[in-house]
Amino acid sequence: MITFQQPPALAPMTAAIMSQSIVDRMADKMLEMGMNGTAVTKESLFEHSDFTLEQIDQHGPEASNLARSRAVRNVA
Repeated sequence: MITFQQPPALAPMTAAIMSQSIVDRMADKMLEMGMNGTAVTKESLFEHSDFTLEQIDQHGPEASNLARSRAVRNVA
């Protein structure tokens, strides 16, 4: 007899994502948008993410600086 099992729940992955700070998540989204050729503005970040305009105003500058520092490539 064939029995079917449910795949494992995705809760641990969701918990890992939620453990990141809002600044880290916003910086990751900015990097992703920039690498895809999308200009990162307050309006485009609002449209392509789940951040509110208030969160973008509050954490945007810090997330932008973090995204820039992560995007720098050192060439030896």
